[in-house]
Amino acid sequence: MPRAWASTARQPPPVAGEKPVTVLVTGFGPFLEKSPRNSSWEIASTLPALIPASPTNPTPIHIHVHHEPIRVAYAKVVDLVPHLLPPGSRQHPAPDIILHIGLAAGRTFYTLEQGSHGRGYGKIPDVDGEKFLDEDAEARFPKEIFPPVLQTSFDTTDTLTRWRENLEYADPEFKGLRDEAPDVRISPDAGNFMCGFIYYNSLAHYYEKKEDERPVAFVHVPDLSDSDEKLATGREVAVALIQALVESRRQVGIVDGSARLAKKQEGQEAVAGMDVNFA
Repeated sequence: MPRAWASTARQPPPVAGEKPVTVLVTGFGPFLEKSPRNSSWEIASTLPALIPASPTNPTPIHIHVHHEPIRVAYAKVVDLVPHLLPPGSRQHPAPDIILHIGLAAGRTFYTLEQGSHGRGYGKIPDVDGEKFLDEDAEARFPKEIFPPVLQTSFDTTDTLTRWRENLEYADPEFKGLRDEAPDVRISPDAGNFMCGFIYYNSLAHYYEKKEDERPVAFVHVPDLSDSDEKLATGREVAVALIQALVESRRQVGIVDGSARLAKKQEGQEAVAGMDVNFA
């Protein structure tokens, strides 16, 4: 009787892996003499092109960084966003998730922003000396169509927990300050300068097409430009956040935070946040 070789045995079918996810990342350029080296771009421009799947983050992630820093100018953002995001995106494949990175020079911690206001950008001029007045905002985002505040459809609480786990927090629910790992938090509002402006533009872009799904996130980073070590930590924080966003989207799905916020604010006048965050 012929010998049965192991190589001729029927093999089990291969296990299908998670479908890769594409994340588009942007950062800002200089802001006059205040931020000649913008840490948001220095982090974005050095991110890896691929985050391989791992046991804790089983989805392969392709990172596509916008080819240049975004000019800190209102007109530039208004013109760029429709061509940056699907369906007008020139990127192939089209991004599944958008992550904007911005600089909050007065902070020492990292913040995942929950949302942004559509008004309140008429006080601080951009690098071209221009402002985006509320009447300009009304023309671009009429209140009959767009809510005064839009929030991401990511579950930010879940994302924060996963973000901290990726950064090896001993207790991801810990709400105090830490010395052992980068200090990462949630913030309700991206502010009333260019960071909040690009965030609202991107959220509104998705809201106009599919109200309840806005796969856009915004993270504020401190000024890290004085140290290569700090910038390396910033990249680590950004990679950990991208993994957290992808895994939260895979396991939790979308959360229509704007709908909940609108219900909560029903009968109240929404006031734009006054936390001035430099782009």
